[in-house]
Amino acid sequence: MNSLSAQLTPHVTSYALGDRVPQQLAQPATIAALAEVVATAAHTKTAIVPWGAGTRQFVVDPPARYDVALDLRRLDRVIEYHPADLVIMVEAGMPLGAVQALLAERGQWLPWDPPVPATATIGGLLATAAWGPLRLGYGGPREWLLGMQVVLGDGRIAHSGGRVVKNVAGYDTHKLHLGACGTLGIIATATFKVTPLPERMASVQAIWPTPAAALRAAAAIRQPPLQPVALTIIVTDTVKLTARFAGGAAAVERQLGLAAAACAAAETVIVADDHALWAAQQLLPPNHGLLLRAGVPESALAAAVELITSLAQPDLTIFPGLGLIGARWPVEAAAHLPALRRMLAGMGGYAVVESGPAGIDRWGDPPPTIDLMRALRQRWDPAGILNPGRWLVA
Repeated sequence: MNSLSAQLTPHVTSYALGDRVPQQLAQPATIAALAEVVATAAHTKTAIVPWGAGTRQFVVDPPARYDVALDLRRLDRVIEYHPADLVIMVEAGMPLGAVQALLAERGQWLPWDPPVPATATIGGLLATAAWGPLRLGYGGPREWLLGMQVVLGDGRIAHSGGRVVKNVAGYDTHKLHLGACGTLGIIATATFKVTPLPERMASVQAIWPTPAAALRAAAAIRQPPLQPVALTIIVTDTVKLTARFAGGAAAVERQLGLAAAACAAAETVIVADDHALWAAQQLLPPNHGLLLRAGVPESALAAAVELITSLAQPDLTIFPGLGLIGARWPVEAAAHLPALRRMLAGMGGYAVVESGPAGIDRWGDPPPTIDLMRALRQRWDPAGILNPGRWLVA
């Protein structure tokens, strides 16, 4: 398969997924070369698995077929950056950490804090719809994404969205690739709007006796004039609430005082500017066991926490204001998944398995949009070569 610009290397085993190891590795350095690899693979029905840094490969099953590992990390250039317009366009293999470092030189940033931000690539993060606690105050990557170039499964290069904030032509098309895990196309470039860095970011952290007490405090911290940009409750052997504030120095100082007062009944209250408070809160999978992500309407969050805790004794990361819960369960607790999904559905919620053993039902009932996504898969990847068997549509 020399026409795929692929080569056998002793490092191919580092791209193994489950018990599947690719036969070859392709590392295109241009978007045109990427499109050529995909077009030839479609012609020969060669199964491709796109790779960035590999930090999010765990969120979907191993592929049903796996011929070529397609490493995109050589696509790591800044295509355009217009600081005055607050717009940047980068290739998908660029790490988010490198993007943030470049923006910081001009006093700007992309308010996005997914797990492993220093090394995770833009394309992989978008393909898996990764997010972090800053979603509370700034929204997720969807709100900052202006456009994309995507290589479809037949090698065509599709453009959608624009390079400026006011250009919304084809605005929604590229957003279909968010969370599609590379089964509808391979993200080649992404264009974002960015924003000035806040003058100050600081946090209040408090230890509570129970999750219920922490949830009540979180509700108080979200009342005006308080406006946290991130808010989590981590339940392990302790219950730790952390609230982050950003903006002008004086405004942040006032909010820190109000938040600390709202936590006056807690066992311990700490006020800090330390970014390490948040770096330590990355929601990563356990070495063994399950990583669940559950979502419910915000009004049902306390009930969902109680439900998940009653079925197993997990470590939890709760995101008040977002209605989201990350839970690390022991493997044997997988037997409770059907009951958990049934009861969460009664609350208007869901649960998916982001990391777990082979053969587990990761998704539960498919979403209402599944027929549309399958139709798009057939249209954009008719040979079925992109991440086959890894996601609901494949």
